[in-house]
Amino acid sequence: MKYLSTGEFAKLCRTRKDTLLFYDKEGLLKPRLVSENGYRRYSIGQFYEFDMVTMLKETGSSLKEIRAFMQEPDPAGLLTHLEEKKRLLHRERMRMAARERMLEATIDFGHEALNARYDVLDLVEMPEERLEMTPVSEEDQATEEGSIEIFVKLFEKYEAQGRPVPMPLGVMMEKKKIASRSYLVDYFFCGASRETRRENLFIRPAGLYARFYHKGDTPNHADAYSRMVDDIERRGWVISGHVYGYDMASYIVSTNPMEYVAKYCVPVCVTENGAQT
Repeated sequence: MKYLSTGEFAKLCRTRKDTLLFYDKEGLLKPRLVSENGYRRYSIGQFYEFDMVTMLKETGSSLKEIRAFMQEPDPAGLLTHLEEKKRLLHRERMRMAARERMLEATIDFGHEALNARYDVLDLVEMPEERLEMTPVSEEDQATEEGSIEIFVKLFEKYEAQGRPVPMPLGVMMEKKKIASRSYLVDYFFCGASRETRRENLFIRPAGLYARFYHKGDTPNHADAYSRMVDDIERRGWVISGHVYGYDMASYIVSTNPMEYVAKYCVPVCVTENGAQT
């Protein structure tokens, strides 16, 4: 049987001598022979052992796990181990895909907010959107701390699932409260996902919406909300649904931590002369 020096075996395996020495020290892959003067010798067949160590490393296996399989081969146990690593990899891939979607949405909202015309009412066609709703009581939003606590709980729920909160983020005010101009939120929402429970799923319908961008602190938004509804009524547009307030990545487009950037959208019915359709 032909034996290779550490350097020759490292070249065969396309790796470094330091890596082989580390594997030897950790008990992952020991040379087949060690001479009296300390020279290590590897057999050609140990290339496959090296390949197995590399494969297990690529699966995210720990040194302890690799050592156990190399020292006491267990085909059935190895297959079970690899199947579990596959499940973990799938879960991580889903988490990374969700994070990528969150980043894309945040970037899109940031660009939209930077190019928006603020405090100007206009009309826009919006597609249907699936949202996950979290009810908010008046007591919950009596203080800013209470409102933030609801968002924190929402983030914690998704963090426990190992993924970011699906975009978009925002609030909904029910249609029945619009006439009073009450700036009280009925629901916080985020994007719906496969984990969204049926009772929390809400479909925001497609259609024509009045749109209004605004930035400012909470009392300022309450005034802007009232002005928006006044302007809609002055134009003869008829509100046909709830008001949706979208968070427009405020932390990106505003340097003032107390200034919130939001897009308000409310479905309306209009004709060319402003009358109800």
